[in-house]
Amino acid sequence: MKKTTLITAIICAAALLFAGCGNSSAAPETPAQPSSATESAAGTESKENATEENSSDKAVSDAKSIAVYFSRVGNTDFPEGVDAISSASLQPDDGNIKGNAQLIAEWIADEAGCEIFEIVSEEDYPVDYDQTVDQARNEQSDGVRPSLKSTLEEPEQYDTIYLAFPNWWADLPMPVYSFFDEYDFSGKTIAVFITHEGSRFSHTIDTIRELEPDAEIVEGLAVRGGTVKDEEQNIRKWVQEN
Repeated sequence: MKKTTLITAIICAAALLFAGCGNSSAAPETPAQPSSATESAAGTESKENATEENSSDKAVSDAKSIAVYFSRVGNTDFPEGVDAISSASLQPDDGNIKGNAQLIAEWIADEAGCEIFEIVSEEDYPVDYDQTVDQARNEQSDGVRPSLKSTLEEPEQYDTIYLAFPNWWADLPMPVYSFFDEYDFSGKTIAVFITHEGSRFSHTIDTIRELEPDAEIVEGLAVRGGTVKDEEQNIRKWVQEN
């Protein structure tokens, strides 16, 4: 009887020991669930980062720019056959004439892939260059703001304005003043390109900062009128780099 009881006890003890070993070998599998949860969290974070990157890319692609210019061509009723060769402010272009600032704006628009807009005054300027110079001086002296017949639709949609115009009497042409009177470019970037015959930017950058105090004004390029045709690559390069 005692022998039978002893054998039974030994068998029970062995069974308990074996069961304990089985549980011990299964234990390492338990952390698998937390590991999976960590991978899930990492995956969620990755998706969130991807979403943020996509949103950032979209913000960049939604940014819009426009090339704005004022030029004698478009503001003067030139007759056919006008001598563009001898005038530093006019450029022959495939049988047509274009203004210096117009060419700059067209190159910028092409390089930036953006729209283009011309500032056009209600009243034409004289065909004769010297008379135009005199009228420009009188307008400045009298503080005239010429009425404009061109309208920029939804200016708030643009983040960057590339502005090109000639330096008239060390200042902006008065129709450009009228342009700034009509539109508020707060929070926008205005990159200024100017044509000149030796006076470069003069005080035009400071003047634009006064007219648009809440915009960022960037000095672009000052191009001598007589060499505009030679500056195309420099203008395109500026747009690429900036």
